[in-house]
Amino acid sequence: MTAHVGELDPQRLLSLLGQQRDLYVKLRALSDRQRTMISSDRPELLLAILRERQDLVAALARLNDELAPFRRNWDGLYAALPDPVRDQASSLLQEINGLLRVILRTDQEDGAMLSARKQALAVDMAGVNGGQTANAAYARNAGAPSAAGADLTG
Repeated sequence: MTAHVGELDPQRLLSLLGQQRDLYVKLRALSDRQRTMISSDRPELLLAILRERQDLVAALARLNDELAPFRRNWDGLYAALPDPVRDQASSLLQEINGLLRVILRTDQEDGAMLSARKQALAVDMAGVNGGQTANAAYARNAGAPSAAGADLTG
């Protein structure tokens, strides 16, 4: 069964799209906070931000379920919307898509930054482990005189 504008309230559509846009605005703000925490080397604060983001994503999933009846026959429904409603829906969809693009790009960049930091930390740790190995070897040899340092002339 296809849905027509009369069966689906256009104002409800605009309300849901507005809610979706608002959630993406909040998600974008959290994305910016996340970037700040990564850049300022405050990883302990990342977990709280990630929990907040997870809550927003869950809210977006619920909202997506509410939008499902509108998407079933989107082309026909969209074409049948009154011009002012179609213009508002189009504007909201453009804003949502723009926010989503920025969030995805920022998340990719943040992932790359975290990966680079992880790799740098691994290199630093390897250097520390190498230094500890050298120190341990030095300590083992420090107790016994070496052939080069011993007086063999008698």
